[in-house]
Amino acid sequence: MPSRKAEPTEEATASRDPLTILVLLQDLDLLLRDAADPSQAQESVRMGFKVKGLEGLREARQQLAAGLEARILRQYEAAAKRYAGRALVPLKDRICLGCSGVIPTGASRDPHRILTCQSCGRILYPL
Repeated sequence: MPSRKAEPTEEATASRDPLTILVLLQDLDLLLRDAADPSQAQESVRMGFKVKGLEGLREARQQLAAGLEARILRQYEAAAKRYAGRALVPLKDRICLGCSGVIPTGASRDPHRILTCQSCGRILYPL
């Protein structure tokens, strides 16, 4: 049985909408951050997990990031830096669950448009 590739192909990345790419990118960034932390890595090894393949994760991150517009990537990275890797937060009933700010009723609900909280600057995704 052939094995699956862990990293996304360019074709798969191109077919995804920007919000999906951002969610995957945030997950990869948090995974890389935890795997690169020596104390976290030591704890993972102690529990029986293998800490390998960081280079493959970094390559997958580069491929995902290449599928985004430069403006969106800059916005994501600025929010991730400001909020310790948590650049994306859920939006429920027009409320940002990162800061509890209310999103105006006139805000676009277009699934292909990136919606940002006006209060905290995080990127929002609907629940």
